[in-house]
Amino acid sequence: MVTLFRLTRRIAAGVFAFGAGLSMALIFLIVFGNAFTRYVFGSSLAWGDQVPVFLGIYGVMFGLALAYLQDRHVRFGLVVDFLPPRPREALFVVVDLAVVAIGALLAWSGYLFMASRGGMRISGLSGTVRSLREATGMEWVASLGTLAPYQFALCLGGVLLAVAALIKLVERLSALCSPSSEVS
Repeated sequence: MVTLFRLTRRIAAGVFAFGAGLSMALIFLIVFGNAFTRYVFGSSLAWGDQVPVFLGIYGVMFGLALAYLQDRHVRFGLVVDFLPPRPREALFVVVDLAVVAIGALLAWSGYLFMASRGGMRISGLSGTVRSLREATGMEWVASLGTLAPYQFALCLGGVLLAVAALIKLVERLSALCSPSSEVS
């Protein structure tokens, strides 16, 4: 059971890190390519200003889940650091429970936002998406010109945050319930 949990944690950390890294790499490549085409050919990519912003949102969502999983997120250490180890870990368990709920609520609110406003078109991508849809004949490509795929980042981020908090919750509960382990 412990081995399965460690494997799950390792896979989650890998997925979070890969998602954040891929988002940042794509942002770099698009911005670099956009600058290159602007200076070499005199015009930039039509979608080169909009897509990096949306990729940045996805990168932040993956990164926040990774930071929470690694306990490298921002917290008010001034008060928490003065608590004895066991009460501090008990407080962290309560915080993990709250973050699981917050992640679920973020995913739900992202879904509601996507359902109500996801069909709105993005003016900077409309022409490119229309051309791509006509060239490929794939109708689903039209959805890339709307806000829905980019608002989905809130849903995904909420789920990732809830998963990271759930993993930390299990870790902390097992550390608190283990009589032989020293909580530091």
